[in-house]
Amino acid sequence: MKNQVLFASLIVVPFLQLGCSQAGESQKANENKLADVVTYSDVSALIDESLVSPQNIQTLQESDDPSFDIEDQVEVMSHRDKILIVGDSWATFSCVYNALGRALGEVNANISEDNRCLRTSKLGIEAREWIGSKQDKRVIKYLQNTPRLKYLYLSLGGNDMMAIWHKDFTLEQEDQMMQKTFSDVRKIMNRYLAVRPDIKIIVSGYDFPHFTPNHVIPLYKEIYERMGKPDHVRLNTALTKFSKDMVSLADGKNIFYIHHLGLSQYYDGVPESNFPAGQTLPPEQISTWQDPAQVGGDVHYQTSEKSMINWMWIARDAFHLGARMYKNVMLHTYHNVLVHVIEE
Repeated sequence: MKNQVLFASLIVVPFLQLGCSQAGESQKANENKLADVVTYSDVSALIDESLVSPQNIQTLQESDDPSFDIEDQVEVMSHRDKILIVGDSWATFSCVYNALGRALGEVNANISEDNRCLRTSKLGIEAREWIGSKQDKRVIKYLQNTPRLKYLYLSLGGNDMMAIWHKDFTLEQEDQMMQKTFSDVRKIMNRYLAVRPDIKIIVSGYDFPHFTPNHVIPLYKEIYERMGKPDHVRLNTALTKFSKDMVSLADGKNIFYIHHLGLSQYYDGVPESNFPAGQTLPPEQISTWQDPAQVGGDVHYQTSEKSMINWMWIARDAFHLGARMYKNVMLHTYHNVLVHVIEE
């Protein structure tokens, strides 16, 4: 039951240091509602993603307490094969919101999520930093000790791009950056396949971001300025190229790829730009089994603020989706990839 306590402890502190104190009575009321939250399933049912604490997440991700690496009782009792979320912050928030577990339950899949995903993901990590990290070592340990763990959902590479890419890059510079990232991701997958040659790895891309000048969250303001303050068409175009090129990582045997570009635009539209929902490609036509490079959405629009994490009613995230949309990402992954990969 330790994993249940681990997840329940994530929901008490605001995001970063926004320098604001506007939570008021609404926040207090919500905090009171959390008094009885003691299990993983209770946390996964929360829809107010503003109550998640990255500070607590980081503490739990870095803890050396070995009891956090033990399968919980529900998992031990189950006979289903398992899938483990691995990687960067997109992996972390998918894990915290139990997006994959909720999606698998909704479609009545014959696999289940490995609830130790918070131990195998890390906020802000780049692919080049992954090998040798605590999270990497745990993935290997879980693969070695959990025969029912047969699938990995791997999200890496986005932080590498945002750390290096600049709006004034030439096509050659973009290609060099991308090839280095792809090489790092490929080394990681080969490392896991060496431990378990039977493992199936689904490499995940991203959706369009929502960067703005002078973002209220200092981290995103810094990233945006480091990239040269690109307009969203320039950034979306680069991310589209990055995502299409990532397809080369897949071999159709043990490694598969899916991105989610345009998924949020389909579900939510872009209300702040008067762009309605349902006007772009639907999920079943985005990054399909037959054509994983296929992009949805419109590069002339960002992902709507409505689709992003809402931090304490003060700011919307620039790169991470909210709980509802991460579940849609996982449903997209299931219908477009996992149904073709899961062993009956």
